[in-house]
Amino acid sequence: MKDARTLGWMMFAIVIMPASMLFGVKSPYSSRNDEAANWVQAERAGHLLRQMRRLAFKTQKAVGPLQVGGMDLGWEGEAQQLTIARYDINAMGTDLLALNRMKNGLQPWQRRVLAKTTPEVHEMVYQMDQANREINANENSTALAMGQFPQNISMIDHQASRMASVIGTFTQYARAKQRLATLERRVSTRRG
Repeated sequence: MKDARTLGWMMFAIVIMPASMLFGVKSPYSSRNDEAANWVQAERAGHLLRQMRRLAFKTQKAVGPLQVGGMDLGWEGEAQQLTIARYDINAMGTDLLALNRMKNGLQPWQRRVLAKTTPEVHEMVYQMDQANREINANENSTALAMGQFPQNISMIDHQASRMASVIGTFTQYARAKQRLATLERRVSTRRG
């Protein structure tokens, strides 16, 4: 009885299983499904890249007051601004990991953005670690100003600016290319 039930389930699975899985026949719908899956991944990647750009701007905003020499926030205020920036940088790292996991489904321009922004995020993480060490070792604004802290903050700001610029440039290029392709399709359908 048990063998008959197992055989029955196997037959049921074979009946509902697509022929392409059983016999290795390529389904005519598989390319459309692949394109749709790639489109979904490319859209998700685009969202993550835009989010990383926003986080880069937020990081710049958080570290901006730390670069102004005449503004004395006190080391507590500096630590608070650094915590805000660290949160945004960590969020960029999370987005970067998600993009790396879906790397094969990205459009070529998205892969190039990923390749260009990865070192920027790594550098920001390194500079943030250095700045945290400085602020933990010197709970004094004057001592912080005399050490590596200003250079660490400047590098974080510079890397965030470069990253936002790279993502913005590539995103604008991709949008323009997509608009051009749409216009070309419209022109070709009107002629044909």
